[in-house]
Amino acid sequence: DRLKKLINYLQTALHGGGVSAEQYFAICEQMGVEPKDEDIPKDPSTFSTEAQQALVIMNALPDIWEGMNGVWLGKNYNGLFDIMKLYKIDNKLEVFELLKVCETELSKYYAQKRKEQENLAKAKSKRGK
Repeated sequence: DRLKKLINYLQTALHGGGVSAEQYFAICEQMGVEPKDEDIPKDPSTFSTEAQQALVIMNALPDIWEGMNGVWLGKNYNGLFDIMKLYKIDNKLEVFELLKVCETELSKYYAQKRKEQENLAKAKSKRGK
């Protein structure tokens, strides 16, 4: 359940544009739509300590980009244990495993964004002909 909550949060935060729960309710009200529990953005403060720590580390670690094509390759894990020590993380294995889940979701997000950009570029080039 913890893992599912984390994945759901990441998907909502990444793909939903970072809308807060309050903003979601306001949008539903403006559109006259009933809010759905599964669509309500989650507050990461309700997650386990380890999941919160994984999110903090995910944001602290630098991204690795392939230079020529701008493809996201993942996180740079150099200094990971120093960061864990700095944040006084005790359960390093669980936090690392959750961090890998975060990285997987981030990878899916960047792959989708890249595909959208490629499709947009193809559509523009077809219009230009």
